[in-house]
Amino acid sequence: MSDATTVLLAELGGEPADVLSRLTQDEAVTVLTLYQTTRQRRRTDLDRAIDDILGFLPRLVRIPARKIMFGK
Repeated sequence: MSDATTVLLAELGGEPADVLSRLTQDEAVTVLTLYQTTRQRRRTDLDRAIDDILGFLPRLVRIPARKIMFGK
């Protein structure tokens, strides 16, 4: 298995899928890059959505609301 395939399997946290073991190094790098980019975009979109929702709350309530939701 290639390095990118190993990293991809670790990212997905599962057993080696048959299709992953058939990927070439270049294909594995492409799939890994797409996966990581998509995951980062989803995280960014979720953070933005949470900030937008918290933005509707009065300023004095935002910090306690964030601490209640996330423990930060």
